[in-house]
Parts: sequence; structure tokens; C-alpha cells
Amino acid sequence: MQKLFISGCLLFLGFNLIAQNTPAIKPSLKLQAFEQYFISGVASSSSIIEVGDKEIPITPKKNEPQYFIYLIANKVPYIKIERVWIKQKLYTASILKITQKPVVLKNGKFSDTLIKYTDEAVWQLTLKGPDSSNIKPKKDIAKLVAANELVLRLNDKNGKLYTRSVKIITKLEAARGM
Repeated sequence: MQKLFISGCLLFLGFNLIAQNTPAIKPSLKLQAFEQYFISGVASSSSIIEVGDKEIPITPKKNEPQYFIYLIANKVPYIKIERVWIKQKLYTASILKITQKPVVLKNGKFSDTLIKYTDEAVWQLTLKGPDSSNIKPKKDIAKLVAANELVLRLNDKNGKLYTRSVKIITKLEAARGM
């Protein structure tokens, strides 16, 4: 009986030592962001000339970039977007889990691999437009927003809040169209 007790204690201590030395897989969230401008096939002009040589001035349309924002998540099964700031401007966004990996962006004959193949979950953020709620970030977040081109606030199913940022958004080669 005493041998059995001692064996049990040693076995228990052995499992505890193994458990303490085995690193637990913690949730991780990595943010990757890209921006791409589109080149129009039509030359911009500051005016339109109508029949009869009447010149009408026009305001050229600003070329806004398209953003490709991805979140690579390990051990975070549910994600909800709280806030997204891009270049210090607040946006509304939705999030969608990507099933096809790697994520490749085709640009004519060329293609860019934005996200390489990974076993981790990949989520794509889609911007809906500027947020008109005039919500000002708190002091700690305001510093992040000022220092980074992209700041993302999100939470998981347990309500844990995460903040991720990208100092400089990766610029992709301009594409034709739009």
C-alpha cells in the first residue's frame, strides 16, 4: 500500500512538472494590411468642353485606395469588430472568415500573395465607410491612432478586448481599372 502511495505521488509530481514546462498555446492575433490605388484609363481634366467651345470647370475625383485588411487568429473562434481607425479616421467594418488559403490578389498578369498558407484562421475586414458617430478615442488609444496607420479594436466571445495596430500599411503596386 505504501509503495502504491509513493508511486502515485511521484506520478502526480511528474505530471505537474511536465504541465509546468509545457507552454500553453495562447490566443494570438496578427494584423496585416495592404492598400492599393487604381489607375483610371481616362486622363483627368480640370474642365469639360461642350459643343460651342463652352468650358465647364469640374472638380477631379480623388483617387481613394482600396484596403485589404486581414487578421490571422490562433485559438480565437469568434471575433467582433469594435473600432477601426485608418490614418486617424474612424471607419465601420465587417469581418468574414476566409476559407481559401493562401490569399492571392490578381493584378492583370501578375498576382500578389497577401497571406501565405497557414493552419490558423484568417479573417478579412471589409470597410463599409467612414463612421459618422464622432466617437473620440480614449487617451491610450488616441496615442496608438496617432502613431499608426491602422488601429483595430475587437473582442472575442468572452468579451475580452484586443487592440492591434500596423505602423505602416503595405503599399501594393497600382492596378488598372475602376
